[in-house]
Amino acid sequence: MSEQTNQGWEGIIPHLLKAQMAVEAVEKASKNDFGGYKYASAEDMITASREVLHKNGLIVTRNGWRLLGRSEEDSWTTPAVEAVYILAHKDGHSVVCATQYPVCEGKGRPADKALNAALTTGLSYFLRDLLLIPRCDVEVDQRPDTISRSSGTRKTPKPVTVNKSPVNNKQKFMGLVASWINRDVSEKIVAQTCINILELNSLPTDGTATSTQFKDMCNWVDEQIADKVDPSDVIQAPVPGSA
Repeated sequence: MSEQTNQGWEGIIPHLLKAQMAVEAVEKASKNDFGGYKYASAEDMITASREVLHKNGLIVTRNGWRLLGRSEEDSWTTPAVEAVYILAHKDGHSVVCATQYPVCEGKGRPADKALNAALTTGLSYFLRDLLLIPRCDVEVDQRPDTISRSSGTRKTPKPVTVNKSPVNNKQKFMGLVASWINRDVSEKIVAQTCINILELNSLPTDGTATSTQFKDMCNWVDEQIADKVDPSDVIQAPVPGSA
């Protein structure tokens, strides 16, 4: 049998198309205790992606990574890790893909653990984007950081006339924090940063914060974003009264 010639994307696309057609939404088996909602963990996303890739003769392997340092010219000073992946088919076709993901250290999260988390989460998002894995369950669609979908049309949900509750402003607060630190609202670092902000402003973190208090924190985060304040200090903020 003659040796196969690597056709790059031309050889990969027919098999990737079949994988995208076969993939289904990943079950939300993990729960964000601070936000009170379920989400698909990076491990769940990787496991589901590996299964559909292998069924279509495809593999993904990380070929290397490098840390990207802080840029003095950029107001965003959080370091990032760039990972290089090889997407290959069993017939010998392969392509190189690269992604970047922020490395966010925090309280109880030293540099090595932050790096490992960034590599894992970055791989999860790469696989989700590669396979176009849908996020279409009701629980996710009704979160404030997402847009509801109906018959393939994206539209903003109509406001619901209800009494103001801590949950509404709490979710808005989490969405703003996620936007500020450039992370997905389902990630644990977002919940921890929300706790840090509440502690820095001497507000309760045991679930007793009021709607007004969460609204005040929404305004506070809005001001930080408007002033282009680097969120690194808040992400790594020590607990008041700690050594």
